[in-house]
Parts: sequence; structure tokens; C-alpha cells
Amino acid sequence: MTSPFNTTICPRCEESAVRVMTTSPVPGKWTMYVCDTCFYSYRSTEGPAATDPSAFPREWKVDPADIPGMPAMPPVPRRRG
Repeated sequence: MTSPFNTTICPRCEESAVRVMTTSPVPGKWTMYVCDTCFYSYRSTEGPAATDPSAFPREWKVDPADIPGMPAMPPVPRRRG
């Protein structure tokens, strides 16, 4: 399936660590991509706001340099006992 957007640049962090995660069980219907830097995932059938780095909402962008210092979400609870 050819995609109308750039599948090599992550829309959220703009790194070139995007890979195919999976494809539709019906061949050619959609492809699911995932970024190995920020873990953002999206299908080829989603609109530009979810797939195009230039149309992705600025308030949801992630700077790759900030990722190592981000807290785990949700936080991992302390071990009991």
C-alpha cells in the first residue's frame, strides 16, 4: 500500500526511527507504524494531524532529548511486603 505521507519521519518527535509494526489482515487496507524513539504509533489510514510531522499538533510534539527524563506513565507502584 502506498502512503500519502512520509513514513520515515515520526510525526510526534520527528526522528527517523519509524518502522512497520503490523499490517491489515486484509492485504493493502492499512499499515501500522511505530516510532522506536518516542513509541508513537499510527495507521496509514489516519489523517494528516496524526501522520504528517508538519500537521501534527505542536502541543503534542516530543523532544527526543527530553524522553530519558520523563516519568513512567502511569507510575509503577511500590512493591508491597
